[in-house]
Amino acid sequence: MAKFEIVSEYEKSVKRYGIKARAIEFKIKEIPAEVDQVTWIKGAMTQIINYICANVSSSDIIGFTFCSKEFSRGRGYLSFKRADSIYFDDIWDLISGVYQSNSSGLNTETFCLEATIVSVPTGKGKIGDKYNSFEEECAARKGIISIQNTDNLCLPRSLVVGIAKITNDSGYNNIRRDTGKIQLTKAKQLMQEAEVEIDANGAGIPELKKFQSYFGNSFKIVVYNYGSKGRELMFEGDSEAELKINLLYYQNHYNVITSLTSAFVCSYYCEECHIPYNNKGEHTCVGICSSCTHSPPCDRDQFIKCPDCRRYFVSKTCFDNHKTLTSRESKTICEKIFKCETCYKVVDVGSRRTHICNTSYCKCCNKNRSIGHLCYMPIDTSFPKLKDFLFIFYDLECTQDTKFSDSQSLHEPNVCVFNQRCDVCIDEPLEKIVCIKCGVRQQILKFTDVIETFVYYILDIRKKFKNVVVLAHNGQAYDHQFILNYILTKTHFKPELIMRGSKIISMTVNNIKLLDSLNFFPMSLAKLPKAFGLAGNFKKGFFPYHFNTAENQNYVGKYPDIKYYNPDAMTTDDREKFINWYNENKDSVFDMQKEIVSYCISDVNILTLACIKFRQLLIKSGNVCPYTEAYTIASSCNKLFRRNFLKADTIGLIPRQGYRYRDNQSKVAIQWLLWEEKVRKINIVHAAKQQEIVLGGLPVDGYCAETNQIFEMMGCFYHGCVKCFKNDRDKPVYKNKYETMNLRYENTLSKINHLRELGYEVVVKWECEFNKGKDSDVRKYVSEHPLAHFTPLNARDSFYGGRTGNIKSYYKVKEGEKINYIDICSLYPWVCKYGKFPIGHPKVLVGEDCLKLDLTQMEGIIKCKVLPPQNLFHPVLPIKLNNKLMFPLCYSCAKGFTQEECHHVIEDRAFVGTWVVDEIVKALANDYKIIEIYEIWNYETEQYDGKSGGLFREMMNKFIKIKQEASGWPLNCVSQEDKIAYIDRFFEKEGIELEYDKIVVNPGLRSLAKLILNSFFGKFGQRENQSKTHIVNQPAELYTLLFDPAINVVGIIPINEETLVVNYHYKDESFSPLSTVNVSIAAYVTAQARLRLYSYMEKLGERVLYFDTDSIIYISREGEYEPKTGDFLGDMTNELECYGPGSYITEFASGGPKNYAFVAYSPTKNKYFQTCKVKGISINHEASKLVNFDTMKNMIINEEEPKRILYTTFERTEQHQVLTSQKEKIFRPNLLKRRFSGYNSYPYGYKKVKE
Repeated sequence: MAKFEIVSEYEKSVKRYGIKARAIEFKIKEIPAEVDQVTWIKGAMTQIINYICANVSSSDIIGFTFCSKEFSRGRGYLSFKRADSIYFDDIWDLISGVYQSNSSGLNTETFCLEATIVSVPTGKGKIGDKYNSFEEECAARKGIISIQNTDNLCLPRSLVVGIAKITNDSGYNNIRRDTGKIQLTKAKQLMQEAEVEIDANGAGIPELKKFQSYFGNSFKIVVYNYGSKGRELMFEGDSEAELKINLLYYQNHYNVITSLTSAFVCSYYCEECHIPYNNKGEHTCVGICSSCTHSPPCDRDQFIKCPDCRRYFVSKTCFDNHKTLTSRESKTICEKIFKCETCYKVVDVGSRRTHICNTSYCKCCNKNRSIGHLCYMPIDTSFPKLKDFLFIFYDLECTQDTKFSDSQSLHEPNVCVFNQRCDVCIDEPLEKIVCIKCGVRQQILKFTDVIETFVYYILDIRKKFKNVVVLAHNGQAYDHQFILNYILTKTHFKPELIMRGSKIISMTVNNIKLLDSLNFFPMSLAKLPKAFGLAGNFKKGFFPYHFNTAENQNYVGKYPDIKYYNPDAMTTDDREKFINWYNENKDSVFDMQKEIVSYCISDVNILTLACIKFRQLLIKSGNVCPYTEAYTIASSCNKLFRRNFLKADTIGLIPRQGYRYRDNQSKVAIQWLLWEEKVRKINIVHAAKQQEIVLGGLPVDGYCAETNQIFEMMGCFYHGCVKCFKNDRDKPVYKNKYETMNLRYENTLSKINHLRELGYEVVVKWECEFNKGKDSDVRKYVSEHPLAHFTPLNARDSFYGGRTGNIKSYYKVKEGEKINYIDICSLYPWVCKYGKFPIGHPKVLVGEDCLKLDLTQMEGIIKCKVLPPQNLFHPVLPIKLNNKLMFPLCYSCAKGFTQEECHHVIEDRAFVGTWVVDEIVKALANDYKIIEIYEIWNYETEQYDGKSGGLFREMMNKFIKIKQEASGWPLNCVSQEDKIAYIDRFFEKEGIELEYDKIVVNPGLRSLAKLILNSFFGKFGQRENQSKTHIVNQPAELYTLLFDPAINVVGIIPINEETLVVNYHYKDESFSPLSTVNVSIAAYVTAQARLRLYSYMEKLGERVLYFDTDSIIYISREGEYEPKTGDFLGDMTNELECYGPGSYITEFASGGPKNYAFVAYSPTKNKYFQTCKVKGISINHEASKLVNFDTMKNMIINEEEPKRILYTTFERTEQHQVLTSQKEKIFRPNLLKRRFSGYNSYPYGYKKVKE
């Protein structure tokens, strides 16, 4: 019986790449009452997966995505793998994980599961006996030999034929004709020797790689796709062999190419560039010899060792080239590159004296350092690029009258206005028309092909400048999308992309970089004139976007009907202003072309002046150009800090796998070591028991002193396993041409030999061998062993966000009560100035070293198991559970959202987590108990003491001073005495001496300082292994990515038959850490911010109604504790003053975090005000009819049905088209972070003390 019903399904394919995408929208059928819910759903998902993967071959590569229209957190994915290595549990983990983070009712939603299937080329034989056009052409070409077979062995058959041909084998004709089945015999013999098995589906890329690995440098396999005339490769072996076996592939069949010029019908063919041509002088080869660096590559006919540089060269010519001094070089290749005979490292430093064995060049430290050293965040010693640049600021207007679907319309640009400013004219006024260097400074493009014209204009003018930066406001989500779509569909360019989902953070084409100004100042364009104090009348007006249709382009007449302005999509206040404006102007003449151009010019001028002003201010105050040196305000701030304030060797860079393991195989290693202990009945010291062991100057995985045995688990990727990485063994790793899999393997063998020479017995196990050999006994033992689950401390696990939630869902003030709303002034800047921060690298404590510690005397990060008390109304410690930041008193209650009183035992209540030590100290003071400490990173810290110290004090003080001075004098500073007193009071409070003459209102400078103060710390916590985007226009590129052992491909998006967008990320053991990140510092910022908020919450107790990161809404009663308010950094401020002095809330309702509303009363105005805020819903005039205080209150009190909010939004397709779409959001309470009883709530696991 089918346990699901199909809502819709579709299938699309890209034949050139062998891609087929199948997607199915479905609903889970109603679950019978007597059936277990999980069992039913798993059964349904099994049926769906079998349905969507019908006819999939075991050698196909498949990736999955899972989503729902109702998901708030987007889709989840399963990275691409061979079909025969994907298990149901993998897909179930994907589905359940994504669902838990998004939803609340499984059988009420419509889900979508999409499988993208890549049929990697495989060859097995001809299909049927009838000739096709491929065979007819092969028969007609003298340079092609057709393999005639009915089995699945056309690849090894073609290889043995090819070898016989290029080696002038005397039996070539018999092998070619398969006389006496000699071709088949040799093919099977080759398979046996190369250890290649070919299943019924035939041979593809994996088998080609294995054959190439077997051939090594004897033969190089090159496979051409039929129909590409030699320009398109399916496979090219990583080999330096002179002899090449050229094959032609088409529809599961391989033939042999004996003549490339004959096969591709040309007079000449360049094998380096894969270009056919007919005239000898029309092609210039770009190939370079890897030995002597000359072009074209040298022929390989012998190996000659140079006695001077000790490297090998492939011919006499190659050897002579490396000794020859060219006119453009001061040294020969022999003088610049040599091989060290001690450590066998190839050194490219120009001077042999700089090489020290067992060291490598560290990009972070900018010098040679010992392998395994600890790095520090480097000081930025560069300077901003202030010459030879061009900035282009642009804005688009689009028609929306082309239907994309029943509920979607396509945006098509019909007006583009852009300003350009170069290093010569950047400070010139708007009115200047022409620059002597960059030309006309403002241009207007209209009607059709505006994107094409704009793109080619940029591509042409870029030739005059070293750097070109193109900016649009919200370009990431809108304007830049049109440019990317055009580049992908109409040009051969392959831009370098930094994406966030479908948004474009940065797009680089040659020396052109496209950025979004919204990433530097996150505010609407309409707010920029006020924020930056722009001179002139730049008030953003109103334009009838929906009137911009093809038929209205030449309209001149009365103002269009009010509906074309879509006033209901405005806020209520803006709508009122618009209606007044419209009524004043509706009878005037509206000239469509004048209005649309004028509106667009105004927007571009605002953007231009704001961007230039921001840049000027940042260069002056921080010596950083945001547009040529950064991508966002966060990266600008980080560079500013490193360039102006960072002291050398202060901030440590955390190694990729932490301080105890640099190798991602730690969990596997521990499992193996535990099993070895059991089997051998010995005690092995390893990192699950203590810190990393070092013997003979080398770190080892395990050691048994009694037997003098060293145990080494070899992670296949790190140590160059010859079984797992048979192919591309000389391919650079991490783009380092002197680090390859072969070199890793050689280094591994050297380490083992060194340890054995020291007298140790070395027991080695390769990761793949252990995983393959794990039987049920091994799995059971290691899964139940307590140490098997032990993982080293990961500082990112201590990086939690702000504390947000509601304590009550509804409250109305009683007699003698008021509800106040307070906010901590500049909480994160206060922490950055006054907080303490870890410096350097920590001392790592593990196992017995963690016993009997006084945590109050320690600083750093701790991983431990804690037991919370049961009667704490505001818990201290956060944990990430159910994809939420929760503060429970019982792990099991919180995990299951249990609404009853807790009855769990201690083991079920306790939880393991990683926190900043300060939070644990606070927790212990509130009766938490530590059950076990696993690991501590004990840091030295630095903190401002009121006079000196503080890691970020200097930077914070500088921009606090700028912000305060640019705010002007406070309103109560009238007299000279008032002003002097104000300066003295500020110095006494902040230790910053304001300059009297600089206290002048300056909106631009104030905005800059505020942005820097609030955006500064974020870069320290950046995720280091973010998704990458690669543009693919050759099948071989796709297959290289899919089979690259260092990456996981997570998405393949076809743009058209020629182009794909491939998204991937590096595996955990492969990515390179960033020199701008230290997540321990980020964790310290947010931990101290939470503790600051908690200091108020614990005093207010059950009077707290709602809290959000830096603010609290609470009940105020006469005679009870009242937080003091002030005007300085870190002081509480009154958020209700905007309604007038003495204002307070009379009624409050909340449907959960980021979901609240209230009624405020202003005594001075004798008026009530309503406020409603719901995350994810823009409360415009139309939405405010459904999303308001009254509806929220009724949903909570009367349990009314959720409200469905219809709205119009912009969407981006996978091909980067922009659409207007009609969408729906659900407005409903989400009371899941605490246990609610009526309108009151308690932490999960809370028990009231019985009196």
